[in-house]
Formats: sequence, C-alpha cells, structure tokens
Amino acid sequence: MAVITRSENIEKPSVESNDKLDKQNNVTLSVGEFFAFKNVFITGGTGFLGTVLIEALLDTHPDIGIIYVLVRGKRKVDPNDRISRLLQKPIFQKYNESTLQKVVPVVGELSEPNFGFKDDLLQELTEKVNIIYHSAATIKFSSPLRTAIRTNLTGTMRTIEFAKQLKNLSAYVYCSTAFCNSNNRGLIMEDVYKSQYDPYEMMKMADDDTAWTNFTDVKCKEIIGDHPNTYTFTKNLAENLMISEMSGLPAAIVRPSIVYGTWEHPMEGWVGNANSGHLGYLAGFIKGIFRTMCGKASSVIDIIPCDYVINASLVMGWYVGTRTISVPEVIHCTSGEVNPLTLSEFSDIMNASVKRHPPDNFVWKPKTKLRNGWRYNLFFYLFHILPAMVFHIPEKILPIGMPHHTALEYMRVFNKGAKAFDYFLDKDFRYSLKKALKIMSTLNEKDKKRYNFDSTVCDWSAFIDRCLIGVRRFYFRESAVTTSWHRRYWMTFEILYYLGYALIFAAIFGILNALLGLNAGLPIAILIWVFLVWL
Repeated sequence: MAVITRSENIEKPSVESNDKLDKQNNVTLSVGEFFAFKNVFITGGTGFLGTVLIEALLDTHPDIGIIYVLVRGKRKVDPNDRISRLLQKPIFQKYNESTLQKVVPVVGELSEPNFGFKDDLLQELTEKVNIIYHSAATIKFSSPLRTAIRTNLTGTMRTIEFAKQLKNLSAYVYCSTAFCNSNNRGLIMEDVYKSQYDPYEMMKMADDDTAWTNFTDVKCKEIIGDHPNTYTFTKNLAENLMISEMSGLPAAIVRPSIVYGTWEHPMEGWVGNANSGHLGYLAGFIKGIFRTMCGKASSVIDIIPCDYVINASLVMGWYVGTRTISVPEVIHCTSGEVNPLTLSEFSDIMNASVKRHPPDNFVWKPKTKLRNGWRYNLFFYLFHILPAMVFHIPEKILPIGMPHHTALEYMRVFNKGAKAFDYFLDKDFRYSLKKALKIMSTLNEKDKKRYNFDSTVCDWSAFIDRCLIGVRRFYFRESAVTTSWHRRYWMTFEILYYLGYALIFAAIFGILNALLGLNAGLPIAILIWVFLVWL
C-alpha cells in the first residue's frame, strides 16, 4: 500500500529555459513555436476532451515531438489497437501516417506510483517528456467518494510526482472544472479556494480499508459538506494539492464549464461519442426521447465549445512555459459573464434547431420544455417512463452508449443523471474571466484567431445547430445534410403530434363517458385534457 505524503523529498525538475532572461525571450514565441520539438504526456487522452487535445497538439507545429498517451491495461485489448482506433476518427483524417505515429500509448494506472511503469519506460519518459496535460478524471457526479478520491485526487498527485521527476519540464496543465467551487456564491474568482479537508489526509483515507467499513451516504455527505457531489469536492481538493505541490513550477489550471461540441476546430460540431456531460441529453433530445429539463427559466446555462477548452489549455501551456511564475495560474473557460444564455433561451434554440435539422428518425417529435418540482416529476413518469414501459424503442434510436439497456432502463439512468445535474441548472453561478481575457490579450494576432477561447463571439443558435448536426453525423451515423425528405418526415410527426392530443382527449372522454355519463364525463375530460396539455 502506497503512503501519500507531501513530496518535498522529490527533487524539483530543472525547468527548460529556467533562466529569467531566456523566459523573457521565449515570450515572443508563438503558441505553435513553443510546442515545436516538445514531447507531451497526456492522461485522459482517450476521452472526449483528450481526443480533441491530441488532434490540436498535432496541429500546433509540424515538428511537435512524441505525444505519450496514458492508457489503462485491459485484458484482450492491445493499447496500440486502442490508439489506432482513436486515430481513425474523422478529426484525424488530414494527418499522414508519419504524423499519427507520433501518438504513442503507454500502459499504466493513474493512481499507482509512477503509474506502474517499468524502470526503462519511466527513465525514457523522465528524460524526454517536456509537457504534461492531466485531464483524466471520473466525471460521474454519483461516483463513490473513495473512487473519486483515488481518481481525481490521488491520480493528480501521481502526475505531480511524475512532473517533478522530469529532466526538462516546460509546462504542466491540469484540466479542472468551473464547478469545483460550486459550494460558493457570488462571483467566483480565478483563484484556488481553500478546501475544508486536507488533500493529503483524504488520500490516506482512501488507502485505509478500515475507514470505509460501514461507510454510509450520510457519512459521505458529512465529509463533502456543502459540495453537491463527490466530483466537485475532489476537484477542489486536487486544486489545493497543486497549490501545495507546484509552487515555482510552470503549472496552470483550466476550469471549463459545461462542455459541448466543437465550434470550429478541428471541424464544426465534433461531439465524439456524445456520452459525456450534457451532450448525452442532446443525443436523447433529438430522437424525441428526452422532452423536459429542470431549472429556472432565468438561470444561465454556462456552456462552452470543446475547442475553446482545448485552445485555453494550449495557451496556458505556452503561457506558463514562457514565463517565470510563482504559483499555478488559474483561468476560467466559461461564457456566462460575457455571453449569457438562459435555460429558457437554450430550450427555444434547441427546439428551433431540431426543426431546421431533424434526424433520420425519432420516437416522437423532439421538443423540450422547462418544468420544475412535481410538474417535472409527473411529466417524466407519464411521458418518459410510462411510454418506455409500453413501447419498445429500437436500439438504433437509443443513444449508442446504451446498446444493452432497455428503453426503461435508459430512462431511469437518465433521470438519475438529470437530477444530479439539476443543482447546476437551478442556480446562477458567475465566473470571473478577468485573468483569462488578460492572458489571451498577450497572444499575437494570428494566435488570437487560431486559439481563441473568448466566448463573446459565439452565436449560440449557430453553435447548437453545429452540435445537433454533429450528433446526427458522428454519433448516430446519419447524413449531415438536411433534405426535403427530412422536412416531410418532420411535418408528418408535426401532424401526429397534434393528432395525439385529440386522441388523448378521445380516450379520456370515452372512459369517463362510459363511467359517469355525458353530463359529468365531458367537463371532467376537458379539465384532465387541459391539465395534460399544460403539463
């Protein structure tokens, strides 16, 4: 069992161009020039963000070095095959074989000391790696506390220990989350907020089997306190760990909000497997499966394009790698302060977008509406769960990530996830962008355009269009082109949608008329029908 301690005993690395004069000269480098001949180590590289990061790194400079991607060892799964399949995705089509060969898998476990690498591999990496991007995490809000600590906190400690062994560390960038401070109110600054618990004590607790005997949800809630879930709690701890461990080193923390598809790079509307975060809701929405959201109409839903998060990460690698800094730099990658989008506007945009770009098939006319409290719960059970129990929904219409689930099981999974997300849609979180915009202003004009992460310029209607078409194209393997057939298909369901209301009334009236007679049955049927329409 590994004992977690503060790592003062690990010698700090020599930082490439550590001399102050060299750092000042390096400021004139463009982002691409900074990455030239650098070798990069990535955790979380097989995930949605990680995949786009790999592509973006390949795109920075033709002479970028090796990109080492940490992958977990799985039985009967060759890590080279995993990376090979990853590189077959459409976003890598523009690269030739020699360029793609720069992406090299290294098998290891995130929470193990030195990732469990053998000595020869560890020596190779410590001598060659210059830049670390740490984005691996368990992003499930419902993850058990011990699991979340081991992945999000201990995993971060392992990457820090690794960074301190590197012969030439140029930059270390940690992908955190804007929600790590969601237990705070008011304007959240680009600073690390002190955690209630000591991160080292939490890591020791995760390694102590006796601490988890009869560990209940009540005990978990006592520990995470006013954090909404174990995800935000452990992410906040990881940031505190970085402040403690990375002083004087070229380190940065990037905090994205709700990550959607890409705005522009490497292509419009890339959504990966559309299973991460809120993208899963969009995938279910366009098939007419998810038809409601919970939250205040006036609340801001802080979404950000995936490529903006990657751009911010690349810029922060360049920024801390070309300057001498005393503590890790922290920036937000958010939109709410400069280009707010309310839940009401978001729902209207989605409904308008799917009407313009309907998919090849759907269960029912896609349409979402905001509901709260008992209204939300009643609608969900009447119009999500009940139809799933009665009708068989073909697997090709269900999101691909759930091929072995019945429609009913999928609805239950969605409801659990939606309720966990409701916390963030029911409150107005505000995130300062002062430091992020200041850092972006230091870029040259060409880099400002290529590596933009200022969401002021985002047209949310156009962005949702791109994401929706991306879900159709990359997730459901449908055509990206909307044809006249699609519009006729939509009109057919438009008619059926309103015809459905008539059939519901006829069914209710028929039952009540048989039970109560015309005089009593008709007004009661009308009242029930009006209530269902309102619902």
